[in-house]
Amino acid sequence: MIKLLRMAVFLLVLSAEVYLVVTLGEKFRPADHFSFFTVLSNVFAAVVALLGVFSPVSPQIRGAAVLYMATTGIVYWLLLQGIDVQTPAYANWVLHTVVPILVVVEWLLAPEKTRRWWIWLSFPLAYLTYTLVRGPIVGWYPYPFLDPRQNGYGDVLLTCVFVAAVFGVLAFAVSWAGTKLAQKRSPSMSHNQGQ
Repeated sequence: MIKLLRMAVFLLVLSAEVYLVVTLGEKFRPADHFSFFTVLSNVFAAVVALLGVFSPVSPQIRGAAVLYMATTGIVYWLLLQGIDVQTPAYANWVLHTVVPILVVVEWLLAPEKTRRWWIWLSFPLAYLTYTLVRGPIVGWYPYPFLDPRQNGYGDVLLTCVFVAAVFGVLAFAVSWAGTKLAQKRSPSMSHNQGQ
C-alpha cells in the first residue's frame, strides 16, 4: 500500500511535469520553471518517493519532503488560488493539491521519528534569497507575493514573515506527528510480534 502510494506520487509529478512542458511548448523556460518552489518541492518529493519504493529513505529527508509539499499546498490555497501562476490546469491541480495531500497521507501512514526539524527551514530560506537576488537581475519573479515591483519590499517582507511562520509551525507539526505516531506504532508492533 505504502509503496503504491509512493509510486503514485512519482508518476503523478512526472505526468504533470511532462504535461506542463508539452503544453507550454516554446513558452517553456527551464530556468524560470525550476525557479518555482512548487516545482522544486514536487520534484524533490517525487525522487524521495521513488527511492522509498526500493529502499528505506532517511526520516529527515522524508520529513523535509512532507514539509515542503504541505507548505506548497497551503500557501497555494491561501495566497495563490485564483491567480495565474502560468501553470496549465492539470499540472496546477496535481502539483498544488493532489500530490501535497498524498505526501502528507503517506507520512501519516508510515510515520518516522525525526530530530532537528529546524534544519528543514534552510532550503526555503536559501530559495527566498535566490528568488529575491535573481528577480531584479532577470526582471521576473515566480510568485506575485515575492515581487516588490507591485507594492514594495514592505509587502514582500510581511508576506515572507507569514510564510516563514507557516513553515515553522508545519515543520514542528510534521516532526511531532511523525515521532508521536511512530512511537504509538512501535509498542503495538512489538506486541504483535510477541504473540
